[in-house]
Amino acid sequence: MPLRVKAPTERYLVATGQVDRLHEYMFCDDSAWHHSCLDGEGLVRRAVRIATRSADCSRMLSDELAWNNHVHSPLLDMLVHDMQDAPGQDMLDFLSCTTTTVDPAYHRFPDSASRVDYVLQLFPERDTTISPHGDALLRMRPCFNWTADRLLQQYPLAISIETKRYGGDTVKGEQQLGIWHAAHWEFLISRAGQDAAEALGILPSVVIQGHTWSLVVSTRHQGTTTILCSMEFGSTVSVTGVFQVLAGMRRLRSWSLDVLWPWYKQHLPELAALPP
Repeated sequence: MPLRVKAPTERYLVATGQVDRLHEYMFCDDSAWHHSCLDGEGLVRRAVRIATRSADCSRMLSDELAWNNHVHSPLLDMLVHDMQDAPGQDMLDFLSCTTTTVDPAYHRFPDSASRVDYVLQLFPERDTTISPHGDALLRMRPCFNWTADRLLQQYPLAISIETKRYGGDTVKGEQQLGIWHAAHWEFLISRAGQDAAEALGILPSVVIQGHTWSLVVSTRHQGTTTILCSMEFGSTVSVTGVFQVLAGMRRLRSWSLDVLWPWYKQHLPELAALPP
């Protein structure tokens, strides 16, 4: 968690009689964080609202849409707009995409193609090395992802997120992500080749079941997509849990910008063809 939230979080825990314990190792030096980051009080207020709404959704046995609207979207908004910890992170945003389908060209299963609830979306024109060539890129009418949405195809996608209501079927969520990831791998192979795609190594994603956020990773080898066991990394059941989720999502944002985006620039033909 950013160090600026330590004091206001401690005050909140004392005032509400909660027993969560804070330790020094839970905090990172945030003195160099981007100017867009909220102050400590503002971040804690937002985290409290998210935890409160999470508890309300659980108590009311709310459906998936309510969880998305009241808990997951505010948390993702907090991540991308209020917790930037390095320059250049404004080129990544989140998008709700519950009706977006896989392009049939990349779907290899007899079952119907799956959908996910959110994606983290990359905006090439916000990269300072790309922005001078923005008009040339648009003239190419690029196809940067595996979805059937012709407008969304203009943007590379990073992390995919599947949500389930509290008590929902997490295994089904992982299966949906598996089909979605298989299409992602097929797209990468079609644009960059088998060796380049496999050199990327992994594709991380997230499954959310009510409060609980879990990492799901896929690999690709010899034409087979493998989904590894999910691993919980945070829960919106408490304020400290909200910050744990945000810490995990910050790591995934870093992977998206530091690993996946350079790979895209090197291997996607439309980006690789741009002059340096």
